[in-house]
Amino acid sequence: MYKSRGSRYWKLGLVSALEIAATLALSGSCALSEIIKDNTLGSESSVVTPQLINGRPTDQINGGAIRGTNLFHSFDQFSVPAGSTAYFNNAPNIQNIISRVTGKSISNIDGILKTNGTANLFLINPNGIIFGSDASLDIAGSFVASTASSLNFVDGTKFSATNPQTTPLLTVSVPVGLQFGAIPGIIRNQSQANNPDGVTTNTFGQPVGLQVKPDRTLALVGGDITLEGGNLTAESGRVELGSVAGNSLVSLNPTNQGWALGYEGVQNLQKIQLIQRIVDGKEIPSQVDAGNQDSNGGNIQVQGNTVELIGKGVYLTTQTIGAGDSGKLIINANKLSVQHGAQVLTSTVDKGNGGDLIVNASESVELIGSITSPNSITGFVSASADQGKAGDITINTKRLSIQGGARVTAESSAVVENSQVIPAQGKGGNITVNALESVEITGTSTTSIPSLLSASTRNYGNAGTINITTGQLIVKDGGQISVFFRVADNAIYLGDTNNPGTPGALNVTARSILLDKGTLTSISEESNRGGDIGLQVRDLLLMHHESKITTNGEGDADGGNITIKAPDGFLVATPFGNNDITANGFSGSGGKITITAKNLFGFVPRTGADVERLDPTGETNPNNLQTSDITAFSQQNPSLNGTVQINSPDADPSKGLVELPVNLVDASQQIAASCSSGGKIARNSFITTGRGGLVADPTEPLIADDAVLADWIALPPENQNRAGGIQKRAVVQAQRNTQKKLQKVNFVNEPTQIVEAQGWVMDANGNVVLVAQVPTQSPHNSSLTNTSCAAH
Repeated sequence: MYKSRGSRYWKLGLVSALEIAATLALSGSCALSEIIKDNTLGSESSVVTPQLINGRPTDQINGGAIRGTNLFHSFDQFSVPAGSTAYFNNAPNIQNIISRVTGKSISNIDGILKTNGTANLFLINPNGIIFGSDASLDIAGSFVASTASSLNFVDGTKFSATNPQTTPLLTVSVPVGLQFGAIPGIIRNQSQANNPDGVTTNTFGQPVGLQVKPDRTLALVGGDITLEGGNLTAESGRVELGSVAGNSLVSLNPTNQGWALGYEGVQNLQKIQLIQRIVDGKEIPSQVDAGNQDSNGGNIQVQGNTVELIGKGVYLTTQTIGAGDSGKLIINANKLSVQHGAQVLTSTVDKGNGGDLIVNASESVELIGSITSPNSITGFVSASADQGKAGDITINTKRLSIQGGARVTAESSAVVENSQVIPAQGKGGNITVNALESVEITGTSTTSIPSLLSASTRNYGNAGTINITTGQLIVKDGGQISVFFRVADNAIYLGDTNNPGTPGALNVTARSILLDKGTLTSISEESNRGGDIGLQVRDLLLMHHESKITTNGEGDADGGNITIKAPDGFLVATPFGNNDITANGFSGSGGKITITAKNLFGFVPRTGADVERLDPTGETNPNNLQTSDITAFSQQNPSLNGTVQINSPDADPSKGLVELPVNLVDASQQIAASCSSGGKIARNSFITTGRGGLVADPTEPLIADDAVLADWIALPPENQNRAGGIQKRAVVQAQRNTQKKLQKVNFVNEPTQIVEAQGWVMDANGNVVLVAQVPTQSPHNSSLTNTSCAAH
């Protein structure tokens, strides 16, 4: 018999009715799906039939409008309660099942969405879509959930949910875009379900949540998107998260993995959050995983205005466990914030390569560490036997902030097997940061983990390179930028130990660099030498509070090279702040340090012998000296010392950089109170002219009547005063355009010849010019009689 319930039809026989009643009684549930068709498709409307399938309440959806390989459904309401299934009983040849909701209610999906064959499923509800904790997918194709107002096709037709036509023009063509109305609805995912096909965990061992089959796309595209203790899984596939503002158009582009979304027609974006949910006192994190246990990982694209990942265990990852490569992860946002233990990760833990990680954030990227674990944006490879390379990381933003023990790393690491570390040939990735205003790396975690920007390897492969271009680089309070090669402790050496890898380079271009208890380092433990550090500074490099710029070679490794270019800027350090620039070797050679700057203040170039003599611990370590030192020596072998070369047009090349004494001269002991004359020798006098008039005899009492009052005079403009009032220095300034060749000072093996001036002449403009030879001319005789003072 048929029983009418509004616009729904229930086909129940006596046996099936008893079966449903018994099942509901046993399950303790009385919920049935709220799937109600509308009449916009006329005779091709959907047919919804409640029944039991394998003992589970199921709404079987037949009918709909077929156009070629597209199947269209239209509903007034579409919700699936927990414990039930919405089953699209499509024909096997259907490629796209396109479902819209034309009513005013949100779709609450807490059961299973199921299809036949390999069809893609589109669910479009402008009001909003919420996936509950038991929501799951049993489909072989891709899944696109969107709060768009219509789905656009390549032939120009639209399947609209907000303006449905009674007799719509349906098409056989391919979907090409999602058109949004004025106020896009939200999408929320809380799914922690196991997949109906028996797959229970992702690559982190957590429930898969909403999952598509391998090599397929899982896309959530709407207004604000929130994963609140909800997981998304697309093994070797593609995950798309897009949050857009009103009247946006998002393109759909077919790929081998299903669909790639484009945001060229989007003017404004909205918020995407991956956060924890608390259930019965238990923290449930959100995870997005496109990785794979056995083959290549998939790709992830995130497009939003404030993209936030908050909480320990919150992951956005394309990790792969097996031999394949991990995929690419792209985040496009105005702001990206990763906080309190959350991670953005592309990694492989076997023989493959880590995927590239690209962040484009027009305003800022912020990483804030947590008490229990750091935040990270990481390209990582742990290669057990082969040539795997960590993924490259690119960050384009206005401001990058890494604080509280957070980190950005592109690292290759060894593998631990049976409590033993086995290194191989894995290579570190490269990191490129373009931050228009600033890069700030500051602080440590509560467990003293430094905030860190690092491209490194703990294998026998090469470390990566870090390139930073910014307005201002600030590294302080324990923060570090590090490029290093170091084989893990307690390692079992395999892979050719006579040909170890090399540390990468660290290059910074900035308007200014501030190191305040901060470190820039490229260290090698086993390779031929330390890495290279290149700093190009426009205005100022300032170091204080035990800051370090170092490229030392440990063990047999040589020190690397440090090049600092600030031709129009300054290098400044607090003299007793223990701020060091070093390129030392231990038993290997020292490196080369080359500094070009307008001037240096506070630094002391030292040889190894200097450090050995001054080091109170006897270690020959500049870190043990309180002065700010520049060194490039071999600690064990003085014949292998490196070089320090300083090029400064404002430095006196005959004197170098002189360390000022701690105790000032006692001026009271440097001037005699009187100069007694003997016999007929006249008495000397010392006269101060002041600002005008005659000075009284210093041996007579001061009489007010002797003072002469002189009027103030008007000084010429500053530029004229500088040129006329300080003539000698003005000449030097006037000659600088012809003296641009830097005067080089090599404090080890490159002395500079100095020619002492023998006299001076006046040029045609009345300026004083120093000359190497005194001109021949008649001397001018003074009418004054010389006096003498006998020396005692």
